[in-house]
Amino acid sequence: MPRVPLSPVASIYTFRVRLRGFVDEDGHKAEDVWREIEVAANQTLADLGEAIPLAFDFTDPHLWSFYLSGKAWDQSTEYALQSEPELLGSKRKRLASRVKIRDVPFPGKTGGKEFLFLFDYGDEWHFRVKLVRASETVEPGAVYPRVVAHQGESPPQYESLEDEEDEEEVG
Repeated sequence: MPRVPLSPVASIYTFRVRLRGFVDEDGHKAEDVWREIEVAANQTLADLGEAIPLAFDFTDPHLWSFYLSGKAWDQSTEYALQSEPELLGSKRKRLASRVKIRDVPFPGKTGGKEFLFLFDYGDEWHFRVKLVRASETVEPGAVYPRVVAHQGESPPQYESLEDEEDEEEVG
């Protein structure tokens, strides 16, 4: 469910988000498909997590997590959409909705190291996320988070039924 935007405070954080491991039908690699998303300092990591799939035109919501280490399933650096009760000795996940963007311990000396956003635990869409800048300039009337730059076409969230039928006929 989309969150109600907050009035932004003094700082705006800009993130470059790239698809990982994706090659489209024209041969464009993941590095060629990216979005820049601005998020207000008083918004949460969950606000960024909800904005990323929408920025790539994904309309079907799924569970997701951020991994600040850049390694999928690394529970020690995970911030998740939802927390699960402790099962079989697993740690409780930190909730992305409880940490403000300004308080996230972004990796790298100045937060400039990429980290992982894993969307849809079944299909495992991997997005590389990097904090590219923080600014004190808030655009009057702007609604955050928002996409401010992009390159490349969004991939389909799911293969079309025709593609699946073609694969079945060939196999």
